[in-house]
Amino acid sequence: MKTDEVVNKVVTEIARNTRPVSIFLYGSYATNDYVPGVSDLEIGVLRKKKSDVPNKTLRAIAQKYSRKNSLTLRVYAYDLGGFDKGTVDSPFTKSVFIRHLILTSQTIWGKEIMEHLAPPPLTLLDAYREACFSTMRILAGLFFLRAGNMREAHEMSYKACLFGTLSLEYLNGDFPVGFGNIVKASKKLQLTPKERKLIKDAYLMRNKKKKFSEEKMYDYIFGVMTYCSQTVEARIRLRLKRGDRVLIP
Repeated sequence: MKTDEVVNKVVTEIARNTRPVSIFLYGSYATNDYVPGVSDLEIGVLRKKKSDVPNKTLRAIAQKYSRKNSLTLRVYAYDLGGFDKGTVDSPFTKSVFIRHLILTSQTIWGKEIMEHLAPPPLTLLDAYREACFSTMRILAGLFFLRAGNMREAHEMSYKACLFGTLSLEYLNGDFPVGFGNIVKASKKLQLTPKERKLIKDAYLMRNKKKKFSEEKMYDYIFGVMTYCSQTVEARIRLRLKRGDRVLIP
């Protein structure tokens, strides 16, 4: 089944079994950055209250269509008031996640709400939190590699490298959407040839154009770990010594 057909069936089932305010696509599929077999297919459901759209129901729908179509479908419910209050349930830095959600969302059922929300400002502290999160991602990549899970090791590694780079781009007032645009914006950063090679390889991995052996994967992971902790985190932390400030209004 084609991805568009999967989306239509999922939306129909969600609308039939819950009481959503609206349903929207977001992430790579909504920004033409989707790579079949690599990217998650992400669908958001806005609700007025939890009982309108039970998480259990959405998980069952996501699992059903993931198994049937050999893809990774993510369906998440978001409380309507959470965007105004900045309390959207997410492990990521709230302002960064909400801004990305708003900028990539495409309503496909119900009221167009996401497109009319104002993106929250990003601060220096937000950038530092994201940088630290990227360091944790690459550590997760190392754990996956040690456990013999090469697929997850690759994914955590390229995400750590590219999202870590994105944290540095905030310092320039940039908020590129999509991995390809992160790579383009990285050309403005002051980086070493080795760091640029890490970014290039991350993008190739993400697009299934490069795959490392287990031995080379260890080298790559430790390279990204040094980049995230010693370059990305360090540069942002140095700026923070002069106090927090708004980077992107």
